[in-house]
Amino acid sequence: MESKKVIRIGLDFDGVVTYNPMRVLRLVVSFTKHKIIKVKKLGFFKPKSSWQRWIYYLGIVAPSFYPARGVRLLKKMANIPKYEFYLITGRYGFTKYLTHNWLKKYQLLEVFKKIYLNENDEQPHKFKLRIINQHHFDFLVEDNFDIVRDLNEQGAKTRILWIYNILESWRNYPDRFPHLERALEKINESNV
Repeated sequence: MESKKVIRIGLDFDGVVTYNPMRVLRLVVSFTKHKIIKVKKLGFFKPKSSWQRWIYYLGIVAPSFYPARGVRLLKKMANIPKYEFYLITGRYGFTKYLTHNWLKKYQLLEVFKKIYLNENDEQPHKFKLRIINQHHFDFLVEDNFDIVRDLNEQGAKTRILWIYNILESWRNYPDRFPHLERALEKINESNV
């Protein structure tokens, strides 16, 4: 008897599994960094002091307070044996407890076969590239276009589906979706 291939799907957390209204500001931040300040290399703020962690918490962690559209479908698909879901979040190590509690609150801990949290505070795009290439995911669902572009440029061995926000809807990308639900539907349609 032939065994069927398991589809391994990595999901980002903030803006993919959670709805984060602050992500609409990402385009403004990216534009400012790349066009005004002329920063060429992709990099993310890494909080070191307690007040920097507080700012990170207010800007990234706190706004992700409820599940994204598509979490019901995620839970349903997680019960289908041909799918395995993995959380791959660039959140820094000090958020581990908060992230775990959020997942527990919304009954999502059991959905993920494994949770990869950026505990060593690597740059999020480098952390994700390393995890993807080590564990060979079939798909990654990501909402940060700078990370999507970087992962593709670095040769990430996965198909990347991008969740865009209203300010970035003009960007051209082959696998672009308005929310997690549509991305999961596409994965399901592709693997029937």
